[in-house]
Amino acid sequence: MLNGKQLHFLGIGGIGMSGLARICHERGYAVSGCDVSEGLSQRLLQQAGIPVGIGHHPSHLTHQVGLVVYSSAVSPREPELVEARARGIQAVSRGRLLAELASGAKLVAVAGAHGKTTTSGMAAQLLTQAGWDPTAVVGGQVRSLGSNARNGRGRYFVAETDESDGSFLLLKPSVAIVTNIDREHLNYYHTFENLIAAFRQFVGQVEPGGMLIRCEDDPMVRLHLPRYPHQISYGLTAQADVTAEAIQPRGWGGEFLARYQGQQLGSFRLWVPGRHNVQNALAIISLGLALDLPLALIREALDAYRGTSRRFELFQLSQDVWFVEDYAHHPAEIRATLTADPFVGRHRLVVFQPHRFSRTKLLEQEFARCFESADGLVITDIYPAFEAPIPGVSGERVATLIKAQGHPCVRYVPRPELSRYLAHVIQPQDTVFFLGAGDIGELCHELATHWRPPSGIAR
Repeated sequence: MLNGKQLHFLGIGGIGMSGLARICHERGYAVSGCDVSEGLSQRLLQQAGIPVGIGHHPSHLTHQVGLVVYSSAVSPREPELVEARARGIQAVSRGRLLAELASGAKLVAVAGAHGKTTTSGMAAQLLTQAGWDPTAVVGGQVRSLGSNARNGRGRYFVAETDESDGSFLLLKPSVAIVTNIDREHLNYYHTFENLIAAFRQFVGQVEPGGMLIRCEDDPMVRLHLPRYPHQISYGLTAQADVTAEAIQPRGWGGEFLARYQGQQLGSFRLWVPGRHNVQNALAIISLGLALDLPLALIREALDAYRGTSRRFELFQLSQDVWFVEDYAHHPAEIRATLTADPFVGRHRLVVFQPHRFSRTKLLEQEFARCFESADGLVITDIYPAFEAPIPGVSGERVATLIKAQGHPCVRYVPRPELSRYLAHVIQPQDTVFFLGAGDIGELCHELATHWRPPSGIAR
């Protein structure tokens, strides 16, 4: 697929796409790309020597381009993609390219509705700490590694998979980690049963003699995934092979004791908050045990992990105002993020940007009931990705449904008015959560960069 071809990435600024582009560039391939707007990922790629165009246009398809890679955020009707196919240029999805890059490697593939980025980032940290020089593609900038991707020379390849378009079924992992199964991406699968069947197929594709690491806490994983011959279960339930006890918050993180089949493994320290991150750490302890790594090394790797971008990313500003940016865009993720906040007594303002009309329609009742712990709540317009609007589905409707559930302080604010509105309502000692998978993170960074003390207007 790759031999002697220039690769052109449509949607190169996406976190998964940028990681693959970086790996291909470091492997010596000629790489170019484009995206609809300029952002941090695009600037980092340009600094690495990869030309990036702003906007999509068929003129980007020079005669040197032999392979076009497109992300799931690129519409099939995008003129640049249509032109590539009309000219006979091979076009493949991000998932297809990932499978190609990982072929021949010992693949550690992380799958699940929630927790994939943190778990795959921890896994990359573990194998790097072990000196195994892995290749890794993670859906966020791993702070301790300084990137969302690394091109290693070792045998192992750590990949955050993508079940949203079924592309994780292109992979044949040596180790599969499944964090959970939830009602997500039904715009692609149509039914929850089809999604469950895809996860069963994914597990069935683990290489002979490979390992399944599965979360015992998740009822769908427990009920529907086959009992693989070589497996380790993990979770906070006592029935798991690897479990935790004596969980204690410690500032912006925590400590816990781990056990494996009743045997004490000792204490572990994390620098990311929340019980869901203890779950993720248990998956990595399981991975370390499966790979026969020393406990001391597993402990050091978890202690060295400092989180990823857009996963409880903290900005501390003047007048004791804190911003927290998080990718949470599903009700289960929103609950986990707000529950993970380790500091009590602070006023919590949540700004939520729903992601995709199809998801918002499917889960609107769950969205209406997942913000109880927010003192104040601002809902803005739906980030569509490539979806067309669905009549009657809107951010304003989400706000109305939340009000109907009895939330005392919720407001709908259109996206163009959001920056000015927040600048007036944020008060000293507020913690402001910016939640969503769209461009809400850019707003968080923009406000944090240009933050000025609030005007004192009462809520």
